[in-house]
Amino acid sequence: MASKISNSDEQCPSILGSEPFYTAKWLSLNKLTWRDASGKERQWESLSRTTRQSGADSDGADIIATIKASGKDDMLVLVKQFRPPMGTCTLEFPAGLTDPAESVETTAVRELYEETGYSGRVDKVSKAVCMDPGASNCATTMVIVTIDGDKEENILPETHPDDGEYIEVICLPLKGLCAKLEELSSVMIIDSRLYAFALGLSMSL
Repeated sequence: MASKISNSDEQCPSILGSEPFYTAKWLSLNKLTWRDASGKERQWESLSRTTRQSGADSDGADIIATIKASGKDDMLVLVKQFRPPMGTCTLEFPAGLTDPAESVETTAVRELYEETGYSGRVDKVSKAVCMDPGASNCATTMVIVTIDGDKEENILPETHPDDGEYIEVICLPLKGLCAKLEELSSVMIIDSRLYAFALGLSMSL
């Protein structure tokens, strides 16, 4: 059992202010002023998305979509795409930003269809989770979706990407997922959320 460590001299850290350095279409670079646990004021550079909807806890959805078809192994639906900041292709969960007045469940179903062509049922929605808390306040919601692989619409799906999106759909069996990702890591970068998911599956066996 983990023990609780307390220090009566420590305060609760807090943000005192935020000043934008530079704001573009999708991202804003900000200078944060904050007070640490000792009471000392400090500075921090942080990125934030300009597209987060008012009152939302996250910027969008990451979709953990599994195809279930009669007589076949369960398959995880993934997307491969070139990511300019990485300078190479990555393998990720389908994902996307939430549109105005859109629920995260609607975002998940819409993005899954646009990026992969699959239609699915939302089974579970997580709380907002952070993505790179040392560098940004970007957050996502993990949405678990089941795809009926026996439905005609899901047998030979066609993608519906946005302008400028070039996505390759890759479906991998859940069984042995971690080993397959390690094999693919020689030719592309595996997204950390996907790899953590695969590690979790391997550790549960």
